[in-house]
Amino acid sequence: MNTVANAINATAFDRRPLPVARLLRAYLMEAKYEMLGALRTTGFALPFIAVPVAIYVLFGVIISGNAGAHSPFGAGIADYLFAGFASMAAMMPGIFSGVILAQEREAGLLKLKRAMPLPPGASIVAKMLMGMGISALSVGLVVAAALFAGKLTISTGQVVTIAAVLIVGTIPFSAMGLLIGAMSSGSAAPAWGNLLFLPMMWLSGLFIPLPASLERWVILWPAFHLDQLALGLAGVKQFTYVPPALAAGVLVGTTVLFGGLAIRRLARVG
Repeated sequence: MNTVANAINATAFDRRPLPVARLLRAYLMEAKYEMLGALRTTGFALPFIAVPVAIYVLFGVIISGNAGAHSPFGAGIADYLFAGFASMAAMMPGIFSGVILAQEREAGLLKLKRAMPLPPGASIVAKMLMGMGISALSVGLVVAAALFAGKLTISTGQVVTIAAVLIVGTIPFSAMGLLIGAMSSGSAAPAWGNLLFLPMMWLSGLFIPLPASLERWVILWPAFHLDQLALGLAGVKQFTYVPPALAAGVLVGTTVLFGGLAIRRLARVG
């Protein structure tokens, strides 16, 4: 009996680091099941996958009609609308990933994962990868709709570049969502997410003209910089208003700030 007890104690208090292969597998498995869980939660996945493409088709294709003939931007306005709605598709899964985190915290699931134990940071990384995965599906549908509509004046290569930048650009918005999830309850997280997402979406000037009094403030919103980074790296100079390096710097700073605060909060409070 003493031998068995000693073996159990030795295992319980073994603080040796996991081999790299096992550590990576733990991160990948957590990300895999996070993604599967999100896809099986229709109340989370369905709105963020289907709604952006539906809104784009309605406003960016059907209602806009022949907007290029009446717009001072010419036919290129279709490219700007596409980038704006695709940016919205990338932001939504990231910001609202915090809802899942808040629900897990409330149910004590994070504490259970720590006791298993889960490698430090695996839950955060998994939720960011899940946000990128849902974003890839959502942005992909917007891209397919835009190409099918045939209104874009940019090349297919530029479209692919925009899509790739936006999918990676989900990360700073996931950091914002995780901070919401780390600080709010499961019932309050959706409201906080909307309180952040809706003003940012409209005041970033992604797809509607803003009054001159508001236009100067778009540079404050990360959504504007994500849109500008995608357009700038794709070489769409007609609608590039800030250097891509500046836009990238703002997004990296947003990730570090909000991600750091979320990790600190989870480490202290759980």
